Amino acid sequence: MYNKFHVPIHYILVVGYDDDEQAVFVHDCGRKDAEQVSYAEFEKALNVKVPGMSKKNTFRVFKLPDEIPSEFEVAKTGFAFKSQQMLKPPVKMFGIPAMRKLAKEITSWNNEECFKHLVTFATTPPELPSNFEHSEGMRYAQADVLESLGSKYNVNEWVDAAKLFRKSGRLVIELCRTAMKQDLGKCSEFITQIADIEEEAYCVLEDTVHCAGSRREDQLRLQMIP
Repeated sequence: MYNKFHVPIHYILVVGYDDDEQAVFVHDCGRKDAEQVSYAEFEKALNVKVPGMSKKNTFRVFKLPDEIPSEFEVAKTGFAFKSQQMLKPPVKMFGIPAMRKLAKEITSWNNEECFKHLVTFATTPPELPSNFEHSEGMRYAQADVLESLGSKYNVNEWVDAAKLFRKSGRLVIELCRTAMKQDLGKCSEFITQIADIEEEAYCVLEDTVHCAGSRREDQLRLQMIP
């Protein structure tokens, strides 16, 4: 797993450990069952330092507050955070800036493995897909969440953003097809188009998340009026 299937700052879920076996048990994307990873291998994977993102031996803990916020509040906070991370990431190897950087750099790629890596991570790593049916980079799942919550809470902008992510998802599939052909110019064009569409989507989310909260409060007040 270490330095073979994943790039730095890839998170896995640790679900147990065994001191006798000197191993941890982890759940990873693309795998149905927990995998056993030796302490030695796991320690290597924690030795990652990316300024602005992670220090060596970083781990994250999910800690729930005593009072669980509403689904709407969680969505509103989450969409705002995701938009900020994509539009203004702490390091340029992520988000919209990284897409635009990749669009320029991909025209000089000459290694087939690089294109296979791109396609693999646009689908479900770490396996190269046999077809491109699910090679939309999780955009459809993101659109489903936005569409569902936008309809549920009457936030039209979230529904509009969902449409943009479905559009970018279709382009990611075309990007994967093109990447396997190593058409450098066309790959660059697709990445630029995807970046433009998703920048628009995240700007919609960022601009409307505060408005959505005010609108929701107005709806609740109206429901209380006899």
